[in-house]
Amino acid sequence: MRGRTLVVLTALAALGPAAHAAAQGDPVMPLAQVQPGMKCTGLSVFHGQTIEPFDVEIQDIVGQATNGESLPKLLVRVSGGKVEATGVGPGFSGSPIYCPAADGTMLNAGAISETVGDYGGKTVLATPIEQIIGTPVDAPTGPPAAAAGPAKRHRDASLLASARPLSSPITVSGLAPSLMKGLRASAARRGVTLLTAPAVPADSSPIVPFAPGSAVSVGMSSGDVSIGAVGTVAYVDGKSVWAFGHSFDGAGARALLLQDAYVSAIINNPLQLADVGGTYKFSGPVHTVGTITDDGFNAVAGRVGAFPATTRVRVYSEDLDRAAQTDTEVDVADETDLGNPVGYSALGYIGPLAVSQGATELLGGAPQRVAGQMCFQVTLREREQPLRFCNRYVSDGTTPGDGSGGNPLALSAGADASTALTLFDIYKGKPVHITEASARVKETRAQRQAYLRSVMLPRRVHRGADVRGRLVVQVVRGAMRTIPFTWHVPLALHIGRRTLRLRGTDPDSGGGFFDTITIDLSGDGSSLYDTEGPRSLHQLVRAFHGLKRYDGVTLKSGAPFYRDPTYRIGGAARTTVRVLPRRR
Repeated sequence: MRGRTLVVLTALAALGPAAHAAAQGDPVMPLAQVQPGMKCTGLSVFHGQTIEPFDVEIQDIVGQATNGESLPKLLVRVSGGKVEATGVGPGFSGSPIYCPAADGTMLNAGAISETVGDYGGKTVLATPIEQIIGTPVDAPTGPPAAAAGPAKRHRDASLLASARPLSSPITVSGLAPSLMKGLRASAARRGVTLLTAPAVPADSSPIVPFAPGSAVSVGMSSGDVSIGAVGTVAYVDGKSVWAFGHSFDGAGARALLLQDAYVSAIINNPLQLADVGGTYKFSGPVHTVGTITDDGFNAVAGRVGAFPATTRVRVYSEDLDRAAQTDTEVDVADETDLGNPVGYSALGYIGPLAVSQGATELLGGAPQRVAGQMCFQVTLREREQPLRFCNRYVSDGTTPGDGSGGNPLALSAGADASTALTLFDIYKGKPVHITEASARVKETRAQRQAYLRSVMLPRRVHRGADVRGRLVVQVVRGAMRTIPFTWHVPLALHIGRRTLRLRGTDPDSGGGFFDTITIDLSGDGSSLYDTEGPRSLHQLVRAFHGLKRYDGVTLKSGAPFYRDPTYRIGGAARTTVRVLPRRR
C-alpha cells in the first residue's frame, strides 16, 4: 500500500510517546478536557492510501439544546501540511483529531465531520470522539439515538443549523458519461450530489489494516458499477471501525460493504458550493474488507472480516451488427433480512443502472436510432422457477427523451428493470430473497420501425376463423412493404358490417429512467413505495410476468391483431369487413 504502514507508525509516534497502536483502540480525550486554543493534529489521506498529518486548532465548543440534552461539536480550524493549499471537504469527514493531554499524551478527541460554508474550507466542525464510539457496532433494532455528552457551552448554535456532512455526496464509478450526466442532473433536482469516482483495480494495492485517518468507503455495490460514499476512519478498536463522524443515511442497523479506498487527488475548490461542497477527494473504493453494521447519527460503524450478503447482477449484451458481446457484473448489498432499513433496496436502483450501463457500453456510444430486445430474469430463493419477461425496444431518434443524450434503448431497458425490481420493494408479504438478477440485451443500429399505410382483409369473415390478410407499411428510411399475415377473428366480434380501426406501437422515448433511479437515491419517501403492492408471492409473480408488453398492432378495443417479428409497426389504419356467424 505504497509504504503506508511506515508513514502511519511515524505519524502516530510524532503525536506522543504514549500513543497506543490503533488496533488496540487509541486513548480518547473526553469532551470535558477539550479546551479552545488547543494545538492538535489531524490525520487523513491526500493521495493513494498514505495517511498524512496536518495542524488543527480547537476554536470553540458549540452546542445546540435539544429536549434538555445537547449535541456538542468542536469548532476547529485546519492548516499546515497539504491541507494548507486546499482546505477540507467531502471525503475528509472522519479525519481524527489528536490533542495533547496534560502529560503530553496525544489523545483522540474527535473527527472532522461537517462544513459550515467557510471560504477555503478551513473552519469546520468536528464530532467529539465520545459521540462517535458511542455508536454501537452491533446496532439496536430501532433507530439509534444521538449520543449526547455534557455541554460546556451553547454558543454559536447557528453554526450547527447551517452545517452539512462532508461526505454526503454519493460516489459512482463505472457508468458511461451519458448515464452519469443524466443521473447527476436528475439527482441534483432532489438535493442529492453525485461525484464520479475513479475505478481502482483491486490488484493495484494490497489490503492494509485500517488505522485512524485511513480512507474508507461505505459501499452499496461493487464490481463494474460501484456506488457508495467515501470518508475517513475516525477510530479503530481491533476489528471494529468507526468512520465519518456523522450518518450515511441514519437508518440504524445496516448490512453494507465496508471498503478501503484510494484517493487519486484532492480537487481544490475554495468555494463551498451547495452541489459539491467545495474541495473534495477524488476517490473510490478498492477492496471489500467487512460489513457496515450501524448507520448512526454520529458515525457509521462496522467490522472487518465477514462480508454482508450481496445479490449478483449480470448483464449480457450483444451487438447484432458486429457480433460483439460484453458482460457486466455487479454485487449489490442485500439488506432483505434487515427489512431494508431505508425503505427500499439498493438492488432496486443499482440493478437498473447496471442494465443501462451494459447496454450503453456495448455500442461504445449513444446512437439515437436503435432497436433490440431485453429479457430480464430474477431468481428467488423461495421459488424453483425464475421470473422472466422479454420486451422489444425501438427508437427512431425523433421521439423526445430525457435530454441526457443517452442510448434510448439502454434507458428503456433500465426503466423496465427498475419497474420489475420495484415490485419487490413495495411487496409487503413474507420476505423473498433475490439470489440473482440478470438481463440479456440485444441491440442493432438498424431502424426497425415501420408505419401503417393500409390493411387488406377479405370482405367477409367468420367469427372464430383464421383469415389471411396483408398490411402495407412504410419502413422508416426505407421502401413500402407488403406484409402477409393471418388473423384469428375474435368470437366476440359483433355480427354485421364492422369498421376495424387498427393502431400500431410507436417508438420508445427512453424518458423517465433517471427520475426513477434518483427517487431511490434520495430516499425521500416517494409515492413509488406508498402502496401495499402485491399481497402474496403469487401476486408478485403475476405482476412481474405482466411487465411483458405486446408491441404489435391492436384493434381499437386493445385486442392484439398482428405483431411482426422484424419491425415494430406504428401509425394507424382501418378497413371494413362483414362479420358472419361462426361456421358450424
